[in-house]
Amino acid sequence: MNVTILGARGSMPAEGPEFTEFGGGTTCVLIETESQAIFIDAGTGIIKAPHIENKEITILLTHPHLDHLLGLPFFEALRKKGNQINLYALERNGKSAKEQVDGLFDVPYWPCKIENYPAKINYHDLKLPMTIGDVKVEGIEAMHPGGSLVYKLTHKGRSIVVATDYEYDEEMSGDLLVFAKDTDLLLMDAQYTEEEYKDRMGFGHSTLKQAMKVFKESGAKSVRFVHHDPFHNDEFLRNLEQPIKSTQIMFAREGEEIVL
Repeated sequence: MNVTILGARGSMPAEGPEFTEFGGGTTCVLIETESQAIFIDAGTGIIKAPHIENKEITILLTHPHLDHLLGLPFFEALRKKGNQINLYALERNGKSAKEQVDGLFDVPYWPCKIENYPAKINYHDLKLPMTIGDVKVEGIEAMHPGGSLVYKLTHKGRSIVVATDYEYDEEMSGDLLVFAKDTDLLLMDAQYTEEEYKDRMGFGHSTLKQAMKVFKESGAKSVRFVHHDPFHNDEFLRNLEQPIKSTQIMFAREGEEIVL
């Protein structure tokens, strides 16, 4: 699998010269095999997706919060007539995958529905585990307001776990430790500092200290910390990263490619 981090920012996009190293695009991760192009979420990072040819295109939504869907209308693959895009989402608040997307992209909030774009989206209400081509997809629920999925994708004996929008809890996070056990790559929410978390407990995100605990106790081979706070600029993130940085441990940078 080839993994490209297209967007690692959380909550809202960030822009400016102080956000160039880690990027300002919101959550989107592209996972490619020989025949598949699978996107985890469609935040503004998806706008920078490479041109996809001769591969089946799939979008897996962790949850339908704005920062995870905001880039969908600007997804290049939607602009090509004849493209077929499969979008999977778990039913949330009684709303199907299609209803979640339609609820965001419709007048008066958006000038047209996604179905008016040249490409066709095939909506699927998610049922896990499943396979997409020769990729196995599994999931567990995260602690996050309204719910969010943690995904594990496995291909030819290699796996990636995407745990964005995940709030660590000492009593309830054992499921994630088992789910992510020995994974090759863990993308783990680490939005807050310990000081920030005091006022943001219950917001649905973890601290770097908590994320490091998940990484170490799960036995994951490598980790990239994701869902960077929109007010944490490059200097701030570099300072957090410096004491722990290694070839296996880093903060996610927009545009980074990782081969598993």
